[in-house]
Formats: sequence, structure tokens, C-alpha cells
Amino acid sequence: MDGFLLTNMKQNTKQKWDSQATAVKATQVAIDVSESVHQYVQLQSVKEGLKPSDFIRKILGLEFKAKKIRPRLTLSLSDEDYDKLAEKFSIDPKDRISIKHEVTKLLITSIDGNK
Repeated sequence: MDGFLLTNMKQNTKQKWDSQATAVKATQVAIDVSESVHQYVQLQSVKEGLKPSDFIRKILGLEFKAKKIRPRLTLSLSDEDYDKLAEKFSIDPKDRISIKHEVTKLLITSIDGNK
């Protein structure tokens, strides 16, 4: 590839990135509220299938993505956590997929038992 084409491609790529960076520039704002307001926002956003930030944008009359959130829960587990769970479920600690399945089953049965 000759030098002119390579330089031109680099300039076009840089211009594209610069314009995208400007388009997505936003400032995240942290809002300190009482625990009851925080809980209300959390509960209502779940009931409406929105992220809390999108629920707040809705309250404020701002545009928001009405896209439903994926029903997924996340949890960070350390190697020590995996070891404890493997022991709890009598599973090889290296079999993280089986541990994940057991965690999922336990979570579901725990919640079903509290309904």
C-alpha cells in the first residue's frame, strides 16, 4: 500500500473517531437522595422494565431508550468464592459452569420459597 493511501486512511479514521467521540460525549451525574427515593426509583424501574437511569430520564421528560433490560443478574466471584461454592455443591472447583447452574437453581428455589 502506498504512503498516500495509508495517510489518507489514517486521516479518515481519525476524523470518524473524533466525530463519534463528540456525538457520544455526556456527563454522568450522581444524585444523592434518601434511601426511600432510591428504593422507589429501583422498584419502579424494575416494574417498568427500565434501567434506573432511563426511569429517571423518563421522570425528567428526557429521551430514553424504551428497550427492555435483559433479565440477567450479575455477581462477581473470586477463586475463593468458587472453592466455597464447589464445596457447598460437592462439585469440582474447576467446573465453573456446573457451579453457575447450581447457583442459579439455588437462587430460583430461594425466591420461589419466599413468594
